[in-house]
Amino acid sequence: MKKNILALAITSVITAPVVMAEEAKSGPDVYGQINAAINSTTDKGMKTTDRDSRIGVKGSHDLGNGLKGIYKMEFGVDVAEGFSGLSGRNAYVGLAGDFGTVLVGRHDTPFKKSQPKDLFGDATYGDMGKKSMAGGLGKKAGEMRSDNVLMYTSPEMSGVKLMIAGMSDLAVDDTTTLAENESETESSLTNALSTAVTYGSTKKGIYAALAYNTWGAETQTNNEAYTEMRLSAQYAESGMIANVVYQTFDDGADADAATEGSNMQFGVAYKMGKFMPKAKYSMVAFADSTKDDGTSMAFGVDYKLAKATTAYVEYVSADKNMMSSTDDLTDIAVGIKHKF
Repeated sequence: MKKNILALAITSVITAPVVMAEEAKSGPDVYGQINAAINSTTDKGMKTTDRDSRIGVKGSHDLGNGLKGIYKMEFGVDVAEGFSGLSGRNAYVGLAGDFGTVLVGRHDTPFKKSQPKDLFGDATYGDMGKKSMAGGLGKKAGEMRSDNVLMYTSPEMSGVKLMIAGMSDLAVDDTTTLAENESETESSLTNALSTAVTYGSTKKGIYAALAYNTWGAETQTNNEAYTEMRLSAQYAESGMIANVVYQTFDDGADADAATEGSNMQFGVAYKMGKFMPKAKYSMVAFADSTKDDGTSMAFGVDYKLAKATTAYVEYVSADKNMMSSTDDLTDIAVGIKHKF
């Protein structure tokens, strides 16, 4: 009951500005997507699933002298298994100007933001999403949305942009708070650092990025720093998208840690009228000497029903080494996504 009341209250806060925006002809934008599918997964049967549905409000306010105040609050909504509340996504407040953008709150790390287009990014059911495509390496395969972020994004200079974020008082291995780790009792904005340098745009033309994460020793139960590196490249032109991502994950203490190793992913898509065939292939080399290297692949077709609405069919397969399982795993999805 409390969750429902909280969800209703938050939804009211999100939707109320729409009325004010109509009256003032300016104000925050309400946006989101509803994405649901029917999935058939190995050893799990068939069911309807949510695919990263969300709702949010964002906007900016002119402060004068070329300075703007910016804000955003975004929440995840499960449209398949019952509305039990809203989950936290990016939420921040900040300032933007000729100097760039500074924001404070909860946000995707620069490492995560550096990735090129992932046309299977919403394939989250049955462990067939981007995290499993990296074989479980790293901290969520680098797909981290972190709390307690102070982030700076530079203005674009000749196509080059810098992003850097400091993160404080982080969870230790996603289960233990920093204060509970005996090696550290005080938080700092440098408990973890995420940086990225990008060139170009993921929307069109040539794009390239280099990103690096350092999770400080105080955030790890083994008291050793954890590092992640990602190198990305993409070419998008005339309806075609082709990209590659190479990433490494390194635990300074244990050379055979289960989350250590390297991963390379290839993606390609080509738009033909309303249809867009797409494919993805991933290879993982595990540092763990007891594990064989693994591969996974995905194939799909998107069909544009309207500007905001897309239907799709996807097939994703991962061998047992990728899944730490005794059997290979496959997933077939038929779904529809509507953005607003």
